[in-house]
Amino acid sequence: MASFSNFETPLLRVSRPVSACSKCRSAKIKCDGKLPACTACERSGRSAECSSANDQFAKGKERSYVASLESRVERLEKQILQAKGRRSSVRMLDVDSGESTLTQDAPSSIANRKNERKEASVVDDLVSDFGFLSVNATARDFHGFTKQMSFARLVLSTSSVEEMPKFSASDFPPRYAITHLVQHYLENIYVLYPFLSETKLFTSLDALYQDGGRFANSIDRWTVRLVIAIAFASLSRRRGDAQYQEAVYHAAVALEGAESVLQPGSIVGIQAILLLVLYAMLDPHHFNSWYLIGVASRAMVDLGLHQDSSSPRQVPGPEADLRRRVYHSVYTLDRTISMAHRRAFSFTDDSSNVAFPSNQNAFSLSSSSAREQQQVFLHALDPAIQLFQLRQMQSSTYQKLFKSSHQRIKEPWQTMSDSLHEMHLWMAQLPNVIRKPMKKLFRSELLFGSILILSPPGLSSSLKSYGKALLFSYACEYADIMSSINGDQEKFAFYTSHDILRASFVAERFLAILRDGSGQFLDGTMPEAPPPGSVSVPPPSLLKWKTDEILNKAISCLDRLDKTLEHLSIRYDYPEAWKKFKDDSKVLKEMLFLRRETWN
Repeated sequence: MASFSNFETPLLRVSRPVSACSKCRSAKIKCDGKLPACTACERSGRSAECSSANDQFAKGKERSYVASLESRVERLEKQILQAKGRRSSVRMLDVDSGESTLTQDAPSSIANRKNERKEASVVDDLVSDFGFLSVNATARDFHGFTKQMSFARLVLSTSSVEEMPKFSASDFPPRYAITHLVQHYLENIYVLYPFLSETKLFTSLDALYQDGGRFANSIDRWTVRLVIAIAFASLSRRRGDAQYQEAVYHAAVALEGAESVLQPGSIVGIQAILLLVLYAMLDPHHFNSWYLIGVASRAMVDLGLHQDSSSPRQVPGPEADLRRRVYHSVYTLDRTISMAHRRAFSFTDDSSNVAFPSNQNAFSLSSSSAREQQQVFLHALDPAIQLFQLRQMQSSTYQKLFKSSHQRIKEPWQTMSDSLHEMHLWMAQLPNVIRKPMKKLFRSELLFGSILILSPPGLSSSLKSYGKALLFSYACEYADIMSSINGDQEKFAFYTSHDILRASFVAERFLAILRDGSGQFLDGTMPEAPPPGSVSVPPPSLLKWKTDEILNKAISCLDRLDKTLEHLSIRYDYPEAWKKFKDDSKVLKEMLFLRRETWN
């Protein structure tokens, strides 16, 4: 791959020092924390006396962000070792006694479970804020500050769920064997999250497969290995199948070079983390994507990618476009993952100001004539631009309704109605160049977002009734789409493990409607739309259904939600959501059958 260029140098420095130097603190002036001496001390001719130069710490504070991260990781590792020790001792007791400890002492087992839950809570507290910690990506502290600690180790320690298996290093597969995987990644995943340079990806492939790979560097190997792993994982249909095993193998081999790739301070480092985020979305048993996107967001902000340059001459056009694609990929992944978990975003919309990237994708940082001819075949970014737009619409409404620190919105229906209207208008105006499987994916994203928006707390009873009717309609359509995603390969679209969370949320909301609306809604009495008031757009319309149609749709929706959760649970090996839905829906389904028989 080409060496780092000037666009990987930050446009602005946004991280602030943990504490001011002693001179600035005593003078009560702002300290920028610059090393080896701050600007104020340099100007006054006291560089040698600046505490930045001799690493004096402010009383009660740590000078470096890394020190706080080190302490968190050390505490976490101690907790894990203690937990493993206790687990080993319990297993030894089971073997020695020849019977289960649960049958011997039930109260003790209950106490142990409470302790385990408490311990899990403590461990989660230690790492839950890692994605939001202020990582100074422009500082030199991360590069070789200790032998035991590194930025890569911090990232992997906090985001790992299960330990990746170890494999002996081997050569890359023949190029013809991975060509279809690279093409699959570009056609289905890259077009949604285009944070890589497509021409650089092909440059990495050329470096690996020419002259025995002697010109390939660590980022070339990391990129190609993870692209292969992501492609295999996306094609897997069950945890443990051949595609999944290939994905784990290539990801594990790629992690051997993590120390030289997962480094802050450059766009290449953010791209490396984002590849790991995509893999984590497909392999949640090994990595937690929420922690990883938090790290990527922090590094992105520290590089200043969340702000367009005020001077067009400062960054050339192609380089500025790549910065925008990286920013919007981080933004979209952060919103995608956070909304699926129903958590706060890593950064707010108000803090960012970045235009959409160019849709032509017809540039290359290489001056080779062969590359210039190949640009004609680069993939257009229509799906990515459309997804960026959808996430911006959803992000604004989600923050207002769910995560705002201000007083509750006086007229939530206006915000909800405007957002629903905007998103459905976006769906109706999708370009024809987007493939049908991708449109189906976008439709499922739209429906989940609509159901989420219709579920904030504190709505009046009239709004709840109309919102329930809308939610019922959206849930039925969502179940129709998601129950058909396990189709042929030519119908592929990029669904991930987060679809389990989305489908579970939709199922919970649908079951709640059936429980609460049994007295009126299922009898065919459709609620009236809320009064317009100051609403700027008309409320979404409702189809008029008869009672037997509503009952049939409800039963069909339950069947298709069951099919969807079954498929996703098998694919990602998380059966709990499916089992819970089956238990919760059993009685309601029997009630619906009884009502239908009575009606007929």
